[in-house]
Amino acid sequence: MEEGNNEKKAGNKASPKKKKGRQKSTASKVLLYSAVVLVIMLVAGGIWVKSLWDQVYEVKDGQVEMDSEVQRESLPDIMTLLILGLDSRDPVKRADTIMLLSLNRRTNEINIISIPRDMRVEIPGYGLDKINHAYAFGSVSLTRQAVEDFLDIKVDYYITTDFEGFTNIVDLLGGIELEVEQRMRYYGIDVTIELDPGVQYLDGDKALQYVRFRRDSEGDLGRVRRQQKFLKALLQEMIAFRNILMFPKLMPELANNMKTDLELNRAITLANKLKSVDIEEINTLTLPGRVGSIGGISYVLPEEEEIEQLVDRYVRGIEKKDS
Repeated sequence: MEEGNNEKKAGNKASPKKKKGRQKSTASKVLLYSAVVLVIMLVAGGIWVKSLWDQVYEVKDGQVEMDSEVQRESLPDIMTLLILGLDSRDPVKRADTIMLLSLNRRTNEINIISIPRDMRVEIPGYGLDKINHAYAFGSVSLTRQAVEDFLDIKVDYYITTDFEGFTNIVDLLGGIELEVEQRMRYYGIDVTIELDPGVQYLDGDKALQYVRFRRDSEGDLGRVRRQQKFLKALLQEMIAFRNILMFPKLMPELANNMKTDLELNRAITLANKLKSVDIEEINTLTLPGRVGSIGGISYVLPEEEEIEQLVDRYVRGIEKKDS
């Protein structure tokens, strides 16, 4: 009897092997459940990003959407992206900022070339005029054509962004640290600029003042230089580790203030390239020109030979060989 009881008691105790087996089983279930939850989160996140990109993505007349496999195969060795900054307060809707980004997949080189908005170029159907007027005459398509004809290149994609959204993004990031080079003062009908020199955090409004200022000896060329400097600082801030968790807040803001014909998977490819590149390694350049007046109107007159050399090197990827 006592022996039977002992056997029962012994039977109630799990053997170390069985206990270990149950622990392994529990751990496996936890890992499995965690993996399932992670997959659900990734899928949900992917659907969310896709839905936001659908608000941003524009398919133009005659443009055919390609499936992702074809898109990957057809990525150009050198991809060009036209970036247009618009001012929603301007009733004429001119492009206040015009930049061309080129990504060389062979060399992993990224270049941002600014085109002064007052540069005098041939606008198809309208003759010689300031390049920023092309947007007022014919929106993105005419601006794109004017840039292509002027530089003798093909523009693969474009992005337009609104300055109002730009200020909101800066505020979401908590401001951008930047050195203001000089005292800046300007009082206009629709803009007030009041900045003092020194390293400081600029909120969205102050950042907009910084990139708009051009009332000094450099004029529009100085404004272009400041825009490039600020863009680098903004990119650096956006990809900083502490701001990764801000993307759920940043994405809707970007979606509300941006339009592009860049497909989502290519946008991700470009973002990954930017993420892996040291911001200081991005080349920022400005198309060379000289300030001049024609018919009482001030222009930036292009230095055509120098522009051709710059485009060869940084857009077409042609390295000049020493003779």
